[in-house]
Amino acid sequence: MQPVTEMTIADYDRAFNLDVRAVVELTIHALPLIRKSKGNIINLSSVGATHRAPNLSMYVGAKAAVENFTRVWALELAKDGVRVNAIAPGAIRTNIWNVTDLSPEAAKAHEDVIARSIPMGRFGAPEEVANVARPSWPPARPVMSAAPSTR
Repeated sequence: MQPVTEMTIADYDRAFNLDVRAVVELTIHALPLIRKSKGNIINLSSVGATHRAPNLSMYVGAKAAVENFTRVWALELAKDGVRVNAIAPGAIRTNIWNVTDLSPEAAKAHEDVIARSIPMGRFGAPEEVANVARPSWPPARPVMSAAPSTR
């Protein structure tokens, strides 16, 4: 988390290599098998892609790229029977919250502010995100894709 006035190109590379390049590279390499099996692509985005906040431009920019790749790939791959979707969770309780320059007290206060802004009043758990993806795994084959209707 940092304002644009403190960013370097290395910060950009870190964010986009992890959140965008990795998604693109994995998709490119797995796509022949996904197409053959009429499988699914489930990308991980964030509410940050559409709910922006100061000091998060690299993160939300990268997640917005993931969402746009998801939508375009859904359009391109629908004819092959491949569904492409993204899950965009809010604040999830992971180790990322332990990586901070804040004191333990300040970090707790920051997390409390975030939790109060969440409709459920709490952080989500990684298992909750996995449970969102689970119905998309075979053998279930619902007609659900990020591709918009053409009708």
